[in-house]
Amino acid sequence: MGNLKPGYYKFAAVFDTDTLERNNTLAPGNWYSRDVVVHITENGFDMAPILLNRKVTERPFKETALIRNESFRTQMLSGFRKRDCFIKAAVVLPKNYDSLKTTAYPVVFIIPGWGGTHFDALSPAMQNRYGMGMGLEKIYVYLNPETSNPYGLHAFIDSRVNGPWGKALVEEFIPYLTGKYRIEKNKELHFVAGQSSGGYAALWLQLNYPKEFGGCWAVSPDPVDFSDFTSVNLYEKGGNFYYDQASKIRPFFEMNGQYLGTIMGFSKFEDFLGNGGQLQSFEAVFGILDKKTGKPAQIFNRNTGIIDASIVEQWKPYDMSLFIENNYNKLKESISGKIHVYAGAQDNFFLNRSVRLFKQKVKKLNMFQATVEEIEGANHWTIWNEGFTKRVQQEIDKRIVLGRP
Repeated sequence: MGNLKPGYYKFAAVFDTDTLERNNTLAPGNWYSRDVVVHITENGFDMAPILLNRKVTERPFKETALIRNESFRTQMLSGFRKRDCFIKAAVVLPKNYDSLKTTAYPVVFIIPGWGGTHFDALSPAMQNRYGMGMGLEKIYVYLNPETSNPYGLHAFIDSRVNGPWGKALVEEFIPYLTGKYRIEKNKELHFVAGQSSGGYAALWLQLNYPKEFGGCWAVSPDPVDFSDFTSVNLYEKGGNFYYDQASKIRPFFEMNGQYLGTIMGFSKFEDFLGNGGQLQSFEAVFGILDKKTGKPAQIFNRNTGIIDASIVEQWKPYDMSLFIENNYNKLKESISGKIHVYAGAQDNFFLNRSVRLFKQKVKKLNMFQATVEEIEGANHWTIWNEGFTKRVQQEIDKRIVLGRP
């Protein structure tokens, strides 16, 4: 505060009352203030009251004729957490669903990236992104990847910290949906797609539950090869998250050729906000619980950036390149033709580098068909355009034709 230059500043406060959910600002029940304008002079500033007089309310889900809201209590996760845990999703039905009373449909499960929830299914922009209504008719299930979890996105990945989210999805939620909606029971007609953190999750689910899905589309995925984890080689001896081998500070975000942030700055800001940030999300999904703190074990020292090699060892089962290398003999037949991984060649978080390494290692195995590409001229978000969406839909439709008897 003492370093602020003279001028007028706006301040606000949030009181996080719901410590069971990730969102430390918008979770229902949290109190917050309106902006308070403070005049800072060379002599400092007077005491300024910030009144917590507003409360975040539960956002209503406005169902439509073709979009249904689902909130499903999962027994597996409720048992793991010893409290009620829910899988939340929006089910988007094809336009002819009500008129074709006996028709069963293929289903596409969508896992959004950071900040995305099942409410996105109500957005025409998200419907267009994922090609809803394009190609062969399908049911879409837009999943919420961050419910009932304080440590960031669980992303439907089985975790020693977060619990068996993938297993609960496959063994509880999908059977519930197929019993309620006219979804094809043939699992070769069940597909999973995702963006960013959801992109990694789509690939993870396909590889860990290969017979439960007929194909995955991982777009701009979070690091799928930990040899380049947003520019950090986790396996490098004496590695550091903040500084590279030349002791230069590592950038974290690039836009139009300009670095707009660093991993150190991102980490410091995340620590200021408390639980539920992106870095902690990785540590909760990939790692183990720190018994001393009761929180996910940190993979690097937040002050120095030094990587903890013992925690890297705990993360290894979630390195998708290693996973395929270690399991390809039993996986090669069940995943052949099902893997689709795409990243923009100018990804803002350098995630294309990890995709490139994944492609090289998968290609060496030469045991199964996989599509892994960097898309020139695209970044983390602009990879989605009309042409790319059409391509994804064509690939899904191809898998539908192959999967039907």
